Amino acid sequence: MLLGLWLAVVCAMPAPVCFGDVLFVHNYQSDEYLMGKQESELRVGYTPRAMLVDKQTRYTGSWMKRFFGEVKEQRDTTHFLLEKRQIREIDWYKNKILTLPFENMHHARMLQVDSPMTEGTAQIINARYEVAEPVFSITVDPETKTVGGYPCRFIEADLRLETRDLKKSAASITLIRQHLWVSDAVPGADQYDDFHRRLAETLGVEAERLGQLNFLLRYWQGPLDPIRESLIQIKGYPVQNDFSVEAQYVKNTSSPTPAVISKMIKKERMTLSEAKVIETLDESRFAAVGPFSEVTLQ
Repeated sequence: MLLGLWLAVVCAMPAPVCFGDVLFVHNYQSDEYLMGKQESELRVGYTPRAMLVDKQTRYTGSWMKRFFGEVKEQRDTTHFLLEKRQIREIDWYKNKILTLPFENMHHARMLQVDSPMTEGTAQIINARYEVAEPVFSITVDPETKTVGGYPCRFIEADLRLETRDLKKSAASITLIRQHLWVSDAVPGADQYDDFHRRLAETLGVEAERLGQLNFLLRYWQGPLDPIRESLIQIKGYPVQNDFSVEAQYVKNTSSPTPAVISKMIKKERMTLSEAKVIETLDESRFAAVGPFSEVTLQ
């Protein structure tokens, strides 16, 4: 959850030195295949030393309401502390604070790596399945359009992943789409950019992977060089961010009219509702209150 919440809001682009603290507030709507509809308020505060993230979610889908007997609510809070070189997550339900030092973040990356297969298993899988070359496209509209009161540029990004089942003449396709409206006129955009540039440098992470297309790039395992020129054109704070994941299963791929079964796995929209530069951020809005134990992740 530490990295998941982080990737939902993180960006990293060069910017000038920041002045003052910043608060961004977003309305966040999501509809997931298993979890149903969700409504959230996402607050992100910046100081020169920290990024503080607080997301309060209401699960409004009918299945979740039937399961819990009411609208389930959840709170997720994460602190990214540059000077202390750590990420701290508040577990509101277990009264714990989980701390991940920056130097231990390679453990989190290791969790995303698939377990190695035996040679025999690999041969069987490779003989039956074929992974097609991913298809990645990015379009940056040179014209601006007013969205949420800000002049924005529109970015459309699409990623197509396909695995073919040679034995069954079938294919599994994943379509990931992200539509962005970004603006460099949003108050606090310079502070936002500067913090994430320094965070990326500290972590040794490619800035573009934490940029405005982070929703889509988490599905992309290849090098960024083929799309880097497009990525560096994307500048500004996200005023509206639409993201979707669609799964398709194609039967009889060798047929002129193959059968396609489609399922929308996830649709999300994050909309900026407030952005302001302030003298001092009220950090108490992001702080744990009460007796919390602390655990350091090794």
